Amino acid sequence: MHHYSVKPLHVSLRASRLLALLLGGACVSFVVMVWLLPLPVWGKGLCILAMIYAAVYALNNYAWLRASQSITALEVGSKGEFRCFARAHDWRDAEVKGSSFVTPWLTVLNLRLPGRRLARHVVMLPDAVESDTYRRLRVWLRWGHAHE
Repeated sequence: MHHYSVKPLHVSLRASRLLALLLGGACVSFVVMVWLLPLPVWGKGLCILAMIYAAVYALNNYAWLRASQSITALEVGSKGEFRCFARAHDWRDAEVKGSSFVTPWLTVLNLRLPGRRLARHVVMLPDAVESDTYRRLRVWLRWGHAHE
């Protein structure tokens, strides 16, 4: 087992206009497609209402970071420990799950928090994080995290 030390990393997340635009565009596209389907008007209405609810939820949680459970900061400690900060809570230890997705244009972190059955998610586009910090986080997620 290798012990290593990394420079601690603090990531402050901010609202992502690009993610909001992408989610809004996807919602509008869905609404148009459902409206064109040969369904009764009440069926179309239910599908559209469900999509609008899902879009508002996603926008508040992931793009605008307004929801109480939105994760607004991340930390990697000098020994590779990982923590996250949710708007309505304090710092919590977290485990980055292997199902997380890391690229320069999109990073989706799937986090396991102690005492929670379901994973928490963080969706990051480059406009949500300072560029050097985003690069360092991606490097840790791809290389440092894999060797823990």
